[in-house]
Amino acid sequence: MGGATLKIVVLGGGRVGGAIVRDLAAEDDFSVLVVDVDPVAAERLTEYGADGVAADLSHPDNVAKAVEGADLVIGAVPGFMGYKTVERVLAAGRPIVDISFFPEDAFGLQEAAAEAGVPCLVDCGVAPGLSNAVLGRMEAH
Repeated sequence: MGGATLKIVVLGGGRVGGAIVRDLAAEDDFSVLVVDVDPVAAERLTEYGADGVAADLSHPDNVAKAVEGADLVIGAVPGFMGYKTVERVLAAGRPIVDISFFPEDAFGLQEAAAEAGVPCLVDCGVAPGLSNAVLGRMEAH
């Protein structure tokens, strides 16, 4: 990246969010902050080179504060929180890639992303993806 450090904020430090944090923190060009409701989870991930903050992301103000100044946000909160969290990240004007697989219609976020002028990618993860390939192969036999 030519010396510029990309500030990435990962919202959620559970199993998948934790793996994302570990991978990103291994890169010299990234500054990674993980935000999780569990202070133990946030602290645990600092051993990989990330910064960790404990915050309840179900509160809108905490989301806005967490993503302040982020070049990229990765949403890895539980699905039931996903849509509202993405909505709040977009309201803060930050680009987001989300893996939470929320039940709400993601097209409802299109206008907020357009107004913020930032990309919003949802349903990014292992499933669908690898799981679909395995099921497709099983169906073909």
